[in-house]
Amino acid sequence: MTLDVLYSVVIFLVGVGILVYSVEELIENITKAAVLSGISTFMLAVIFAGMDFENWAFGVASILGDIPGIAIGSAIGSALFLAGVAVPLAGFFAPIESKIDIDYLFLMVASPLILLPFLFDMNVTRVDGLALLVIFALIIYYIYREEKKGRETFRDEETEEALEEIEEEGYKKWHYLGLSALFVIGIIIGSELAVQGARQIVTELGLIQTVFGMTFVGFIMSLEEILLILEPVRNGRTSIALGNIAGSLIFFSTGNIGLIALTNGFKIHTSVLGFYWPFLFVTTLIISFFLYLGRIKKKEALILGGIYVSYWILSYTMI
Repeated sequence: MTLDVLYSVVIFLVGVGILVYSVEELIENITKAAVLSGISTFMLAVIFAGMDFENWAFGVASILGDIPGIAIGSAIGSALFLAGVAVPLAGFFAPIESKIDIDYLFLMVASPLILLPFLFDMNVTRVDGLALLVIFALIIYYIYREEKKGRETFRDEETEEALEEIEEEGYKKWHYLGLSALFVIGIIIGSELAVQGARQIVTELGLIQTVFGMTFVGFIMSLEEILLILEPVRNGRTSIALGNIAGSLIFFSTGNIGLIALTNGFKIHTSVLGFYWPFLFVTTLIISFFLYLGRIKKKEALILGGIYVSYWILSYTMI
């Protein structure tokens, strides 16, 4: 590895680190400010469980940095990492033995199918992005309406923790809003550094943007998903992990790509439609079937993990 490549990798990882940290702190402070302002804590829990803000921020920065292959690659690659690494690790070390309601599973499977028509012409426009965002909003509204009836699939653990911390800290909402603004700046800086590093890595190594985004970027951007799924299951809070799985898979296929396209329309590589989307759909379908049966244990984990390994190998040998 040359010094230029090493430098690019360091810049990319530093940028991702700043981005992830800033987003986590932004969410925490927005939650506290919202609680003090009287905004629905349940709605906050739904949004924060399902929406991967750092992935979206990186995707937008990638689009603005004229590397759209990495942008859509990060979204789909992160979804595949969640289903092929984070969930299998939970299934192997802390088996999931719980179901998700069938209509929510239907929405999970439907999400990549909803994305498919927008990929046919190899060009995702701002109008397409707006349509995907509207669809995502309708899905979230449906889940919210159903949860309001008492299903309680999504738990607002972050809100409960925020309430405890607010009582200990004794600050007003303006303190948390100020910190939120500070971490927005952190997100911008982190995104710019990550995109700069990613662009240099692609250039130096002669990689295809989409392949790099689908594998390496998706892997790095979603490492935290392992803890977000594994730890709740180990601590007997399976519903939190299930909410994260369902919400994330829906968001990556609709809301995330919609937000990126709304920033600026972009063309996609043929491999997105012919290779990566089929992997996304099949993986989502299989994980939905396992959750319908109410179990993800070692056998199911090995199946999902095997699919993800084959996906990585094929990405670098066939594309």
